[in-house]
Amino acid sequence: MLGGYMGKILEVDLTSGKTEATPIDPKLARKFIGAKGYGAKILMDRVAPGTPPLSPDNLLIVMTGPLTGTLAPSSGRFSVITKSPETGIFTDGHVGGYFGPKLKFAGFDGIVIKGSSEKPVYLRIRDESCEIVDAGDLWGKGVFETDEILKTRYPGTSCGIIGPAGENLANFACISFDCGRQAGRCGPGAVMGSKRLKAIVVEPGDKRPTYTHPDRFKKLVKDLNRSLHTHPNRIKRHVLGTLVCIWEGIDGGTLPIKNYSGIDFPQILNLVPEKLWEENIWAGTTTCYACPVSCTKVSVLKKGEYKGKKYEAPEYEPTVLFGSNCLIDSYEWVTYAHILCNDLGLDAMSAGNCAGFAMECYEKGLIKPGMELKFGDGEALIRFIKLMAYREGIGDLFSKGVRKAAEAIGNDSHRFAMHVKGLELAGVDTRASYGMALAFATADRGGCHQRVWVPRAELYGKLKRFSTEGRAEFVKYNQDERAACFSLDLCDFMPFSEDQFADLLTFSTGLEFTKEEYVLAGERIWNLTRLLAVREGISRKDDTLPPRVMEEPLPAGPAKGHFISKETLDTMLDEYYKLREWDENGIPTEKKLKELGLVD
Repeated sequence: MLGGYMGKILEVDLTSGKTEATPIDPKLARKFIGAKGYGAKILMDRVAPGTPPLSPDNLLIVMTGPLTGTLAPSSGRFSVITKSPETGIFTDGHVGGYFGPKLKFAGFDGIVIKGSSEKPVYLRIRDESCEIVDAGDLWGKGVFETDEILKTRYPGTSCGIIGPAGENLANFACISFDCGRQAGRCGPGAVMGSKRLKAIVVEPGDKRPTYTHPDRFKKLVKDLNRSLHTHPNRIKRHVLGTLVCIWEGIDGGTLPIKNYSGIDFPQILNLVPEKLWEENIWAGTTTCYACPVSCTKVSVLKKGEYKGKKYEAPEYEPTVLFGSNCLIDSYEWVTYAHILCNDLGLDAMSAGNCAGFAMECYEKGLIKPGMELKFGDGEALIRFIKLMAYREGIGDLFSKGVRKAAEAIGNDSHRFAMHVKGLELAGVDTRASYGMALAFATADRGGCHQRVWVPRAELYGKLKRFSTEGRAEFVKYNQDERAACFSLDLCDFMPFSEDQFADLLTFSTGLEFTKEEYVLAGERIWNLTRLLAVREGISRKDDTLPPRVMEEPLPAGPAKGHFISKETLDTMLDEYYKLREWDENGIPTEKKLKELGLVD
């Protein structure tokens, strides 16, 4: 058996009630590594084009990587892969915490779930086995209450749970792992809900991954941890967490403000991370498995149903999407909204984007929600989130996401519905970041920030600002490298070189990878996910941006006057497709696919 892997995938058929273990394929491990890559290959091979995402034939895949649960820094990561009910294409969510390592300690590299149960159930995984358990007593409960019940029932476990949003099939429902870690984007929680699967419970186990070259692996890990201890990025993220990006967004003008309209919003200074201390909301820091960064902030609210309890929040993306995007300048309201989404099982990023869109529709008189839904109203935001999770009233329309809501509302509302391929944009106004415009347009799951983060390179001079120069090369290379990293699976925040990632993979598994082979594996995985999109009808026409970004210059801020014209985007796309060896419509060529070993 290869080092790093446990050697088995748990197969669960919820229709028949049968479970079995199948072996990891060493050839697929070599080509697609694990996590994102291995899961995407399973999805390609076993889910037919045109399969409705909420049908029993769609798969819900939970996959670890060969470094998950090892001694490597940040090895608590794993991936959730499925076909999205919001976008209709491939999606993968990358999650931290402890669930991934515990799954491997129970003896499995992953879980592939198909079919649909007639009644609510949960999976109980332990000691290389799985039991399907009745969840009738848990259905209808929030994530936090369900987590408490299951961990009382099974001490020491790690749990992946859907809330009411997933049960009600909200298109951007998430899966919450141990309450504070989400597979959030694109609606995996709705897929899980469609299968009538309330939770996945993994009990503590005594299995551990082995290393092909243990001495070399441990020495490299020791060296990496030593370098991380004094690394400025680690120190900054430990102190401020992901909220450090708010200061960068202020300096660069990239923050989404009032549904990405880009007006002046000086109150953003009320949302800089230091305010968490001043308002006595911050209550400490926590960490993921084997992570020396410890970037997660813990907060205590002073109001609402979560008053006085500690929760993992806030993070950068929900802060700006509930905050500046909705003109709310209070950390109390922003953190409340974030925690509420985690409990209801709703992706906080899409929820904040939808709220901004709904507020603008209300302001323009395009909807009659039965409530005042004004920008800056924290109470209205909280009520609106609950309506979306339970699909009640106006919330039912917006629970489908901004693309489908705009289609129903009409009246040119699509011009300010901020999404790419149906996925609500992350917390970056791309008019202030040409590279992020290309990254959003070409990301494999829609308007995603995780595939490559360009604003920092532009702000600090690595790339020339407000220019197309070098963007295609930068975006393409980093998409490939991140696809490989998310298949290992390690955290996005590890400042390691490609050589170091390749060595970790080699010393752990025994599969020999050079730096070039590591990045090539990422390129193969990126082309695979593109093929998954292409077979659902995606092409150049979909690699685009919202009309607001392409037609309305920013009215204020450091990037005032800038927008991403069609000519600008086309220039970047042409170069990007050429570098990828795709045709002019964004379709991978036969030559490239053969070169990558994706076709015979």
